[in-house]
Amino acid sequence: MKINRVSQFFYSPTHNTEKIVTSIAKGTGADPLHLVENNLTYPGYEETLIDVEAGDLVIIGAPVYAGRIAVTAIERLNGIKFAGNPAVLVAVYGNRNFDDALIELRETAISLGLRPIAAAAFVGEHSYSTRDFPIGKGRPDALDKEKARLFGEQVAKKLQSLKSIDKMPALALPGTFPLPERKEIPPSHVDTAPNKCNKCGECLPACPTGAIFYKNGYKTTPELCTICCACIKVCGRHARIIMSEHVKGFTEMLAKTCVDRKEPADFI
Repeated sequence: MKINRVSQFFYSPTHNTEKIVTSIAKGTGADPLHLVENNLTYPGYEETLIDVEAGDLVIIGAPVYAGRIAVTAIERLNGIKFAGNPAVLVAVYGNRNFDDALIELRETAISLGLRPIAAAAFVGEHSYSTRDFPIGKGRPDALDKEKARLFGEQVAKKLQSLKSIDKMPALALPGTFPLPERKEIPPSHVDTAPNKCNKCGECLPACPTGAIFYKNGYKTTPELCTICCACIKVCGRHARIIMSEHVKGFTEMLAKTCVDRKEPADFI
């Protein structure tokens, strides 16, 4: 099968997933003019979506939260129409484990009419990573991006070797199936330390769910916050703080137990 166009779909609050997906897309060898980006990260994303065509290779990427795909990513993907396209599934996790994320992405893709032909799990700097407690610091780095590009090359070779995807067996992936219940995370959210905030406003557009608002300072609607920590990453004064002792303790634990560098895993 020939790749006519590569349609990328990614939910990427801290931009790690975006970097990996775009590197994979470039590796497919498709003409740069035929690399289409659909960023599902921010409110209003529906207005910029580019319709998928029958001949497109689709790449779907999303971050892993507690061993599963971010709920917001699944919700936004479920509103998109596909045309039975071959699909590449990408999960980006914070150097702990991707657990059942790829299986969840596979089942989501199949339910949307896509036909998964390959998948990969890459490492990105953990959302909870801080200066004092680094977790996957600086990932994806240049080596990760190069491996993503090479993975894209492998995907293109596989697709070109196929006469049809209709009779392909289901893509085998590690994890638990049927999917178990999601782990319950104690209530927590990110809010602003008024004594550190200079009201620059960088946090507000960084939020993928519209949880941040301004009222005598930047505040958060707790039930909308997914603790993606995008606002923390863009705050130059370290004024955005996770309001949870549970998350703080978990961050310290991860910084101690997830020190060794994990490498990408691919499944073609």
